[in-house]
Amino acid sequence: MSGMVCGIRSGRLRRITLALALTASAASVGAQDSRFVSIKGDKRALRVDGQPFLLLGIQLNNSSGFPAEMRRLAPAIRRSQANTVMAPIGWESIEPVEGRFDWSAVDGLIAEARLQQVRLVLLWFGTWKNANMSYTPAWVKRDTVRFPRVVNAEGRPIEVISPISVAGREADARAFAALMVHLKVVDRRQRTVIMVQVENEAGTLGADRDYAPAAEALFRAAVPPDMPGARPGDWTASYGERAPEAFMAYHTARYIGAVAAAGKRAYDLPLYANVWPREQPGLLRPGDSSPSGGAVSWLLPQWRALAPAIDVVGVDNYDTNAAPYMEIARAYDVSGNPLFVPETGGSMAHARHAFWTLAQPYAVGIGKFGIDTGFGIKDGKQIEEPIALDYRLLREAVPFLVPLRDAGQVRVAVEEDGMANVPLVFGDVDLVARFGDVRDGYGGPRGQGNGDLSGRVIVARAAADRFLLTGVSANLRFATRLGRAGSVQLVSVGEGHFEGGRWVRDRLVNGDETAFGLILPATGRSLMVTVQVNP
Repeated sequence: MSGMVCGIRSGRLRRITLALALTASAASVGAQDSRFVSIKGDKRALRVDGQPFLLLGIQLNNSSGFPAEMRRLAPAIRRSQANTVMAPIGWESIEPVEGRFDWSAVDGLIAEARLQQVRLVLLWFGTWKNANMSYTPAWVKRDTVRFPRVVNAEGRPIEVISPISVAGREADARAFAALMVHLKVVDRRQRTVIMVQVENEAGTLGADRDYAPAAEALFRAAVPPDMPGARPGDWTASYGERAPEAFMAYHTARYIGAVAAAGKRAYDLPLYANVWPREQPGLLRPGDSSPSGGAVSWLLPQWRALAPAIDVVGVDNYDTNAAPYMEIARAYDVSGNPLFVPETGGSMAHARHAFWTLAQPYAVGIGKFGIDTGFGIKDGKQIEEPIALDYRLLREAVPFLVPLRDAGQVRVAVEEDGMANVPLVFGDVDLVARFGDVRDGYGGPRGQGNGDLSGRVIVARAAADRFLLTGVSANLRFATRLGRAGSVQLVSVGEGHFEGGRWVRDRLVNGDETAFGLILPATGRSLMVTVQVNP
């Protein structure tokens, strides 16, 4: 496959080949394996190099999936503290002429990731990118007969390949399989690429379903027997007003399932699909407010059954309000499908929600969408963006934290407007996370809230008497459980950091710095606290 490169100058090819041959010195880049493993029955978790892995991602902008762009963004990527770069690969970039592949962008991204000592997730922009066909090659766009478009209710074709198109599915599957074969050739040993996204926010915008004659005949026919949960009869008889969305989901999932299966046969890397969620403010109109046919929550079981080569369906979640964000996330944190948020924003609210997401048992990780050279720079000075602060606190703690999280020994609290005091319960010991200035009064000492709502904290119980506290803009206090006499004494409080999962204590904290609560400042802090419960 490496010989199937067109349009690359020999000097450039030699430089890419040399970079690909580099053996990275950092343990985070040397690899053995990447896969989802089953834990406790229906629970599945991501393992990389045989170890727990938490994806702390930064996603390049849609047109930045090229080595020169990733190289230009290297300082910003470092400032992000991400352990994984998520880079788009457009079908039009690798197969500009049918059957002839150009791997220069793929090889260059892998080389650049190794040089920057980050992992790589490739985002396959094939038939769908945001429910549109914009990243398909010109030879696909120009051939409307071989690759028929979705036709809307008014009888007009729109810029979406029909999910019933056999030719589209087969062409996409061939290209995706070629990509996976190439990854196996160039990256099988180092496993810089740990996962691949199949399509992007698949479905149809601009129509609730395909009204072309061939699609119309299928819609009027009986629902196929492999559609889980369908009742006898045609689509309308089975699904009522939801029939158009269910019909498109069936064909879109089967299409993507075939593409993913072709790739998985070529190279068994973890594959995922991302979804534009249906649960959003305003009118819920498939094809308008969200793509019709995507893996929306009510159709998630059907999607997973029809596309078994997809290891996990992740939900792109940009909501800034806690309740809807968590509702959307929980809809995708279901049996056999661990929570994964491939795309979120970069605001303070998103950083709080990222902390919550990463603390959920078996969560795969999160990806902040978009990065430019100004990331982490304000008024010419370097600053720490909220999501980068999260990543800095958690990145090196992953081997220590994730096993505790998945064993049910992690609690998380995030600040919201009007919610500045959050209880955290561990069997025989309680904590309270207080956000903002703590003032005494009715109800005892209580947090008054931070003006920027920046408070967030993760607490992990490492042993019966030992707790990790990590977070931002919070003040924590231990207490015995309600109804139990006694008190909780602080035996020792160490401030420190993690190096490859190993706790490194920087200093002991005591006196005034613990007498009024265990303080996690706005710049972030990690504390290892040993306690004793006294009668």
